[in-house]
Amino acid sequence: MSFSKIIQYILFVALVLLTVFNFYALTTGRKKKLKGEETFKKILRDLENRVFSEMKKNHISFDEKHGYINDTNQGFFLAFDSKNRKMGIATNDEFFLLGYDEVVSCGVKSDPLQRGLVTNVRVELETKEDLLVFVFGTKKWKTKSHWGAFLLSDAQEFCDFVNSHSASQ
Repeated sequence: MSFSKIIQYILFVALVLLTVFNFYALTTGRKKKLKGEETFKKILRDLENRVFSEMKKNHISFDEKHGYINDTNQGFFLAFDSKNRKMGIATNDEFFLLGYDEVVSCGVKSDPLQRGLVTNVRVELETKEDLLVFVFGTKKWKTKSHWGAFLLSDAQEFCDFVNSHSASQ
């Protein structure tokens, strides 16, 4: 057996192993993605049901809804009632019902670390009576990474909706 034949067999085995690995990664990745989507939908569905029950209890009708999820799979559900000028915010543990005129400010805060990393990405919603904090990111994230940028943009979008509705007093 010549040296070139041995190299051919080694390359063939390497390509077969690479193909098997890619197939495994593709099927496993797809399963993880589907499971993640199911988890995301379940969390938001549970929060929406909670908002719906609060809506019935308080005799209001939310006409605009937005759902968010953080890096620890906890959700936030933001809903607005334009007619009664109220907003509802549901978390896994609590529900807040606020009038548009109760909101003083809403801003995104994070703790900067070295080399473009941030942690503790949060929305601070100041009302006339309290300061509500919703944590969107607890881990260390690069601001330019997919997940870091996603969490920062979701937190900013949350504040933009709150600010746009409270400013329309």
